[in-house]
Amino acid sequence: MKIPVGARVLAHTHPRDELVTVIEGTWYLAEGAKFDAAKLKGYPAGSFIIIPAGTPHFVAAKEGTVVVQLSGIGKFQTDYLEK
Repeated sequence: MKIPVGARVLAHTHPRDELVTVIEGTWYLAEGAKFDAAKLKGYPAGSFIIIPAGTPHFVAAKEGTVVVQLSGIGKFQTDYLEK
């Protein structure tokens, strides 16, 4: 997935574990049911993150375009908590 600079993904969950590899840039992630930029933590290229199923989280690309590889088992589904 390619995320342009300034983009954000509001709070959501997945029914299965989400495995994320940061390929390019710095990907910002935080846990919570509502987007809060102050909580975001940066993960640079080469990072590998496991987000357990059902964990509310949100993401952003603050400093430049970010490329991440999303992996998991079965059909990928996103359930948004925010509109």
